[in-house]
Amino acid sequence: MDNMPLLEKEHTITSLEVAEMIEKEHRKLLRDIRRYCEQIAETNFGLGENSAEVKIDLGDFFIESKYLDANNQSRPCYEVTKKGCEFIANKLTGAKGVAFTARFINRFHDMEDYIKNDNSGLLVSFKEQVQSLEVVSDMLRMNEASKLLMLENFYKQYNIPTGFLPKYEHNGSRQMKALSALLKENGCEVSAVRFNQKLIERGYLEEKERSSSKSGTKKFKALTEKGLKYGENAVNPHNQKEVQPLYYEDTFMQLYSEMA
Repeated sequence: MDNMPLLEKEHTITSLEVAEMIEKEHRKLLRDIRRYCEQIAETNFGLGENSAEVKIDLGDFFIESKYLDANNQSRPCYEVTKKGCEFIANKLTGAKGVAFTARFINRFHDMEDYIKNDNSGLLVSFKEQVQSLEVVSDMLRMNEASKLLMLENFYKQYNIPTGFLPKYEHNGSRQMKALSALLKENGCEVSAVRFNQKLIERGYLEEKERSSSKSGTKKFKALTEKGLKYGENAVNPHNQKEVQPLYYEDTFMQLYSEMA
């Protein structure tokens, strides 16, 4: 298994990545894709059994899938093929459609080039790829649920069953929430932006960067070792290349008092 090569499969990108590319909320993109699927199904139904026209295979465009969010909850998504991206691009107008077309074409070309470089020895073994995920998760100080999410999604790329993976559940006595929600619930008279600045200044939080699917880099925040006393770094459900800090509800006011 150490020298297992990449398996050949239909190249796809997730609807989460597509949503980022077109700057649209994922839930709204899901709504659109479901409508497209319904329209394709209606077209197939209209052809009838004796039609000379070939029915459209929905799997050539969109493949139903799931992902785990920051709270280890299963959420719907789609694997989108190159044809599916073209379908979505045709629904966009003006510069937005042109920009998305350029981005997804580059994305698929990158995947194809990666496969073609197999003979040049650029591909790494399956084991090394798993180890690289561990390195990334440690660098970002991800919680256990997020580590399992990364591993599960990686196995799905190879069509490997994931039923053997442990199911991580957060301790029910320690609820976690985003900073803005906790500040509001506790009547704290400080903005999330200002509070984040204080956390960074005192070493509880740090800013990191990742490459953007458009161009350049994007910044995101992660709890430091010091900050992990008060929360966890959960994978961002909208982009799994970054994490988002979630804070323990039962100790948040203690953290707030330390920032005073």
